[in-house]
Amino acid sequence: MSTGLKSVAMERCNASTAQIDRLATGDLVRALHQQDHVLTAAIDDCLPEIARLIDNATAALSRGGRVVLVGAGASGRQAMHTACDYAPGGDNRVLGLIAGGHQAMVHEDSSAAQDYDAGIRALQAIGFHDGDLLVALTVNGKTPWVWGAMRHARAQGATVAAITREPGSEAAQLADILITPRTGAEVVAGFRDPRATLAQQQILNMLSTGLAIRTGRVFGNLRVDLNAANTHSQERQIAVVMAAGECSRSVAKAALASCNNQCKTAILMVLTGMDAWSANDLLGQHKGHLRMALQEAPQQ
Repeated sequence: MSTGLKSVAMERCNASTAQIDRLATGDLVRALHQQDHVLTAAIDDCLPEIARLIDNATAALSRGGRVVLVGAGASGRQAMHTACDYAPGGDNRVLGLIAGGHQAMVHEDSSAAQDYDAGIRALQAIGFHDGDLLVALTVNGKTPWVWGAMRHARAQGATVAAITREPGSEAAQLADILITPRTGAEVVAGFRDPRATLAQQQILNMLSTGLAIRTGRVFGNLRVDLNAANTHSQERQIAVVMAAGECSRSVAKAALASCNNQCKTAILMVLTGMDAWSANDLLGQHKGHLRMALQEAPQQ
């Protein structure tokens, strides 16, 4: 092995787990768990930029733009899952794009990640514009497909954020908002960056949850943007209305039935005594923010 390659390989080795293959299983598990604590410290250092990302994403949505998350491989799958987590019922204002398209969710195509021009075309296909915000996900910052998407977004004049482990990477240089969790060497070198990927996932969880809160999808600590797609989701709606409205099951069901199963409308009705039409109209005036609507609603 050349000196350069040997140096790179050694940088990827975790000195504290160099003898992990000799440990008893109990000690091995404790060592793995101890290494997970590194994630907390790494993400702590990123909190100001995560908050900045949430505020910028909220602003993009409030002015009619979209938040578009892009990535290849595992990062691309996380982009897709995060978009679904934000709006399970479907909301095309938060989108996930993965190199290779939807089939890459099941069958990974490593060649797709190397196609710079395809990253550009992916954004062109959705009509990406300057009012949108791009969130690029790339652990090592070296994915050409992601570079293409980032450069196209910058050319449109849009804000570009990146979540990457490598602050000196190409992707990092293209970002207006840079989030770089320094997770260090993996517990075992040779796996596909599980700790860095987990840090990325936790940051995306903060983004989707924070964005849901800032866009009125949360009341208190209850998610109130639930759709009645099936029996299970209908039961969840009833439970949420009961909790938010501090009412009985029968009252919650009646409120939901009278407003076409609109969860936020039903809660506003229960808390204020408003009829379905008036409650829905008031919510519309406040862009679906239940807390804001309550401040102007007549009280029972």
